[in-house]
Amino acid sequence: MLAYCAGPRPIARPRPLRAARDQPEVPLGFSPASYVAEKRWEELYLALPDASRCGRFLRRLTVRPHLAGTPADRRLAEFVYDEFKRDGLAPELVEYRVLLSYPRRVEAEVVAPARAKLAHSEPALPRDKATRVSDPMMQMPWNAYSPSADMTAPVIYVNYGAEKDYEELDKLGVSAKGKIVLARNFHGYRGGKSLEAEKRGAAGVMVYSDPADDGSGKGKTYPEGPWGPPGHFQRGAVVYDFLIPGDPLTPGWASTDSAPRIPETEAKILPRIPMLPLSAWDAAEIISRLAGPEAPKEWQGGLGAPGALDPNPFAAPPVAAYRIGDGSTKVHLAIEMENRVTPIWDVIGKIHGSEEPEKLVVLSNHRDAWVYGAVDPSSGTATLLETARALGGLLKRGFRPRRTIVLGSWDAEEYTLTGSTEWGEQFEQELTKNAVVCLNVDAATSGQDFTLSAIPALVPAVAQAAAVVRDPATGRSVYDRWRQRRKFGSVRSYAVAGATNLPVTFGLLGGGSDYMVFLEHDGVPSLDMIFDGPYGVYHSVYDDYEWMERFGDPGFAYHAAMSRLWGLLAVRFADADLLPLDYSIYADEIAAYLAALKKTVPADFYSAELLPLVENCREWRDQAAKLNNALSALREGDEGAGLASRARINASLMAEERALLDARGLPGRPWFRHLVYAPLPSYEAETLPGLREALLKKDLEGAREQAKRLASAIDRATRAIREGVGALK
Repeated sequence: MLAYCAGPRPIARPRPLRAARDQPEVPLGFSPASYVAEKRWEELYLALPDASRCGRFLRRLTVRPHLAGTPADRRLAEFVYDEFKRDGLAPELVEYRVLLSYPRRVEAEVVAPARAKLAHSEPALPRDKATRVSDPMMQMPWNAYSPSADMTAPVIYVNYGAEKDYEELDKLGVSAKGKIVLARNFHGYRGGKSLEAEKRGAAGVMVYSDPADDGSGKGKTYPEGPWGPPGHFQRGAVVYDFLIPGDPLTPGWASTDSAPRIPETEAKILPRIPMLPLSAWDAAEIISRLAGPEAPKEWQGGLGAPGALDPNPFAAPPVAAYRIGDGSTKVHLAIEMENRVTPIWDVIGKIHGSEEPEKLVVLSNHRDAWVYGAVDPSSGTATLLETARALGGLLKRGFRPRRTIVLGSWDAEEYTLTGSTEWGEQFEQELTKNAVVCLNVDAATSGQDFTLSAIPALVPAVAQAAAVVRDPATGRSVYDRWRQRRKFGSVRSYAVAGATNLPVTFGLLGGGSDYMVFLEHDGVPSLDMIFDGPYGVYHSVYDDYEWMERFGDPGFAYHAAMSRLWGLLAVRFADADLLPLDYSIYADEIAAYLAALKKTVPADFYSAELLPLVENCREWRDQAAKLNNALSALREGDEGAGLASRARINASLMAEERALLDARGLPGRPWFRHLVYAPLPSYEAETLPGLREALLKKDLEGAREQAKRLASAIDRATRAIREGVGALK
C-alpha cells in the first residue's frame, strides 16, 4: 500500500538567521554604511519565499509532459511569461527555430538465441495517476537525435562504455566493430558513450539503468523509496554538444529567422550510430543470454541481486553473472526518428538597474522536460517563479537594484542546451561586455545536500549567502551543513571537485547545463547549485509531482530555501559596491592544475613551460589578494576609494574571466574559448583543456603553443587586476 501525503505540510516562515561565526556580518563587496540599506532589503526578501507556493508552482508545472517544441511547452512558456508580468519583470518571449528530434517508431527484440521483446513502456504505478501516460511519444524509450535504423547485430556488454572499458575489452580480445554495445548509464554522459562506440566501429548502442547504480542496489525503489524501479528508463539527447552546443544547424550563431543553416549532414554534433535506452528489465533479457568470458568483477552490476527485478510484470529472467558476449546473442533494432526545425521559446524577465542598468546579473534555469521533470528542471522552474514573485514583492516596496537583474527561462536545454546557447550567441557582445555573473539552477532540489559547482572566485560569495539562509531540516545555516559534508557529487553528477583547500567542497564547471554558453563562450563568471539527494528516477516518467512530494522535498521547504539563496545572491551581486569576486582563489586553483601535471610530462617540459606559469599564477594571486584586502577594508568601514575608483575596480574584476578566453578557441572545437574549463565527452570538467589535450596526444609542440596561450591569458588577468589595485592608490 502506498503512503501518500495529503498535501504540502505548512512550513513556518523562517526567522532571519545570523551569519555563521566564521562568516562576516557585512558581506564581501559592501561597507557597513552601504549595507544598512542593503540589509533591510535582504531581510525583506528572505521573508518572502513560501514553501507551499513553491509546491503549487510545481504542481502547475508538472500537470502534463512538456517536451521542448510541443504545445504543452508553449503553454508553460506563456504561463511563465504571465507570472513574470504579474511580478513586474517586463517579460519578453523570444522565439528561435531549431532542429529538434522526435520518435515515430521504436521497436527492439532479442532474436537469438531465443526471442524476447524489448523496449517496453514504463509501467504505470497504482495510485500515481501521472505514471499512466497515453501519449505514444511518452511511452516509447528513445534518445533524441539518434539516427533511424533497422538492423540486426550481435550484442556485447561494455560496462559504462568508457574508453578504459574498451581498453579492457581489447585485452580480452573482444572487438566492438559491427556489434551493438550494451552500456550502463552514468559515469559519463550518453553522448560520450555514443562517440566512444562510434570510434570503435560499433553498429549501435543500448544504454540502461543498472539497479546497482540508481535502483535497488542503492535502497528502496519507487513507489516505496526514491530509487528507480526496474521498469524505468532514462531518456535524453545523444548529441556531441561537448564539441559545440546549441542548434546543430546554426553552430556558433543564433537561430533567428534570418540565420543561415547548414545541411543536417554537415552537423558535427549529430551521432552516426543509433542509440536506444532500456530499462533494467529489458537489459536483463539481454545480459541473461550473453555467453563468452565473464565480465571483470568491477563490471558486475545489480541485475542478479535478490529483488532487483521485483515486481516484474515482464518476467525478466534472473541474471547469474554478467558476461561479455561471444556473438551468439543478437538484437534487432527498428528505430524511426524525425528531425525537424521547430520553434522554441525563451522567456526573459528583467528588473532594470538604477545606476548601472547595462550591467547584468543573470538567473538561469531551463523549463523543458523529457516528461514531467519534477526534479529536472521543474523544481528549478518553480523556484525561479517563486524568486521572481519575491523580487516583485521588493519592487512593490520601492526596491531598485544598482544593476539589472535578468531572469532567463530557457527552452530545449534537454536537447543541446539550445535556448540558452542561442540567446547567449545572439547577445554575445552585450554579455561579454556587461554580464556580471550567471547564477544557474537547473534542478533546485532532489534532497537536502547543498552542492555547488562554480568558478573558484564565486565560492566566498556563495558561502556568505549560505550563512544567512536557514537549512530547513536542521535549523542551522545552509553553510554550516555544507561545511560538514565532505562527500561530493552523486551517481548522476558530472562534477569534478576543486583543487583548492577551502572550508567547503565545491565542484568545477564542465558541461551539461545552461551556464556553458555564459562561462565557456562569453566569459561570464558562473555557478550551478542544487540541494541534492537520493534520486533514481532521472529523465523517467516517475520524476513527477508525487515523487517530489513524497521523497525529493516533502513540504517543499528546500525549494523555498533555494529561492532565498538564489535571490539573495542576485540582490548582492546587483547592489554590491565592489563585485564580490575572489580571484586569488582562482589563481591558486590554476596553479594547482599546473603543478599536478608535473608527474605526467617530461621534466624539461615542466621546468621550461609549466613552472613559469605556476610563478605567473602566484603573481596574479598576490595582486588579487591586494584587491581582496580592499574589499575587506571596505567591509570593516574604510570607505577608501571613491565612486570613480570603485568603477575602475569593478571593471578590473569583470575583466578577469574574459581574460581567460582565447578568441581562437580550443583546437578542434573553437566555440569553446575558455582556456581553464571545458567539458569532456563525459561532461566532467576538463581543466586547462587545450594544454591537456595536446599532452594526451604527446604533441609537445602543440602543448608549447597552448602553454603560451595560457601564459598570455594569465598575464591579461594579472594586468587587469593590477588596474584595480592601482585604483586604490
